Amino acid sequence: MTQIEKDDIILKAAIEINPEYLYSIRSGTLGMTLYIETNGIGEAHVARKIFPMEYEGLRTIVVYKVDQPA
Repeated sequence: MTQIEKDDIILKAAIEINPEYLYSIRSGTLGMTLYIETNGIGEAHVARKIFPMEYEGLRTIVVYKVDQPA
């Protein structure tokens, strides 16, 4: 998959689903995978409900950031 193809899929996901999530495409254990990074567990639950297990032929994984206490 070329970088242009990856960028097209990421742009499509941002437009169709949510532009506030961070998207990346990397090789995973089951092939090319679309990673969706959210800003907390609540957003991750919402994203998981929205995103199918496969998007544009890629596996999808939803991850979230945990704020560390100061």
